[in-house]
Amino acid sequence: MIHDCTAMNPSSMNLNTVEPLTGVNYKKWRQDLEIVLGVMDMDLALRTEEPPLPADGSTSSQRSKYEKWEKSNRISLMIIKRTMTDAVRGGFPEATNAKKFMQSIEEKYKESEKTETGNLMNALTTIRYDGEGSVREYILRVVDIAGKLQRLEVPISETFLVHVIMNSLPDSYTQLKVSYNALQAKWDVNELISICVGEEVRIKKDRMEKGESVNYVQSHNKGYKNSMSDATKRDSAKVPISKKNFKLNNSSIFKCYFCKKTGHMKRNCPKYKAWLAKQEAKKGLHNKENTK
Repeated sequence: MIHDCTAMNPSSMNLNTVEPLTGVNYKKWRQDLEIVLGVMDMDLALRTEEPPLPADGSTSSQRSKYEKWEKSNRISLMIIKRTMTDAVRGGFPEATNAKKFMQSIEEKYKESEKTETGNLMNALTTIRYDGEGSVREYILRVVDIAGKLQRLEVPISETFLVHVIMNSLPDSYTQLKVSYNALQAKWDVNELISICVGEEVRIKKDRMEKGESVNYVQSHNKGYKNSMSDATKRDSAKVPISKKNFKLNNSSIFKCYFCKKTGHMKRNCPKYKAWLAKQEAKKGLHNKENTK
């Protein structure tokens, strides 16, 4: 059994919650208006025809009935007009009967049943759940579309509706789809909602666990990088990867041709520098003796 799933809270409805009637919100306006008048107990004139005007010989019950209707009719007319924009209200003649006034408004806003059916069928076959919001709320929205189609005398079986909802779920629900196709039993809408909500919890849990794993790896890498010295970080950032090992190991590659030891080149060898100094001293002494 498919029901209309439009959520309402009559106790919170008042005149200020009724959105003024424009060119595109007739259905919502009428629904909100009827709720407000019902909460105020002023919808008698919209539900019943005008009773006979009491004559001299009328009973107190007849007079009381007419007075209640007349009060409801008067207040309903004021509220109806109050909740219409000036442009819309100007398109209707003055009225003295609230029920007839509502009927005249309905005639101007009446949508072709064929057009409405086509729009609802298109919505039902193209709707998709993008993972945003609650999956329960999404399924109820689809059920609401199916309920409107049924009121337009378009039969929508519950089995067909379940298939439509299942096909509209994202890839994250693939495991659920496979399980459903493997079962011989058929689910109704209520079972589908319960199972999808459970699957939604599982999907969110898996995502959280994967997120924690990623955060752990990132934190581990961050800690390793923080343990590196500033000099090593600068070298790593500036030097290509192919040259890093060369710079780090160059102390063990070079060999001094003067002292035959590794770790430095000849031009940096202390013994070579000392030998050069001695040679320069000898050369200077020899030049000094020749000048004498």
